[in-house]
Amino acid sequence: MLPSLSKSRIISGLVGAAAIAAALWAYAHRAPSVARDVPVTPIIDGAAIDFSSGKPVVSTSAADKASMDAAVKQIDDAAKGVTFKADPPPKN
Repeated sequence: MLPSLSKSRIISGLVGAAAIAAALWAYAHRAPSVARDVPVTPIIDGAAIDFSSGKPVVSTSAADKASMDAAVKQIDDAAKGVTFKADPPPKN
């Protein structure tokens, strides 16, 4: 036996290796994330998605279409005069 490997060093090394192995095992076998269980709701053009009940409810009523059209008109009116300056040319 090497003089630097005393019995206490060997035991502490084995305990450390066991702790690392247990941590890696726990990480590999953890429960799946909640994000994987989220229901998928497809985007349908002209349909509204209501999340107020806690679940996605797709609706295509005339009232929803009228409110979406009004919102798009408000957005277009608000953005009508908005301009952005061009980026300056890069300096060489």
